[in-house]
Formats: sequence, structure tokens, C-alpha cells
Amino acid sequence: MRRIGPTLFLTVAVLLSALAGCTSDTSTDTTVVGIVTQVSGDLGSVESFIITDPEGQSYQFTPADGLLFDGGPIDHLREHIISGDPVKVRYERSDDGAMVAVEVTDEG
Repeated sequence: MRRIGPTLFLTVAVLLSALAGCTSDTSTDTTVVGIVTQVSGDLGSVESFIITDPEGQSYQFTPADGLLFDGGPIDHLREHIISGDPVKVRYERSDDGAMVAVEVTDEG
């Protein structure tokens, strides 16, 4: 039986390491539904917003660059504070752990 030479072993090890480095972090998007309780930012812009889910858990989001609300301006969130209509937020975690909203839609 033939033995695998050190060069072949090293080549396979390097290839496996390279493949492992090519796999991306496939962190899944997360979705939460709740009532908008706070919107921070200037008129016409949103720096952050908070929604509270039916269990009473609050979530603070930073909008992704260019984020729209169902295709319209993101500051539509302010109207949801008044109406109490729920929203659905799809978000991703940034490297620093912040929740970045990547999609906001009416829920209902």
C-alpha cells in the first residue's frame, strides 16, 4: 500500500483551509413584528426606531442605508406610533451587535 507523501498531505490541508475560509457567515435574517413605540431622528429622516412585540419585548433598530417603508419614506414609521398599527421588521446583526433593519413593512 502506498503512503501519502508529506507534500500531498500539505496540499490537501491547504486546500481544505482555503475552502473553509471561502464559506461565508450565513447568519440568517431575523424578523420581528410589533408596535412602533419610538422614532428618533430629524423630520424626514430616521436614525433609529423601537418596536415592542406582543410579549412586551422591545427592539431598537438602525435603518440600513436607503431603507424604505413598503417602498415609501421610512419616516412613515411615525404614523404608526399614532395609529398603533403593527409593522414587520426584517433585520441583520452588524459586527458590533446592533440590529440593522433591512426591510420594514405593514403587518396587517
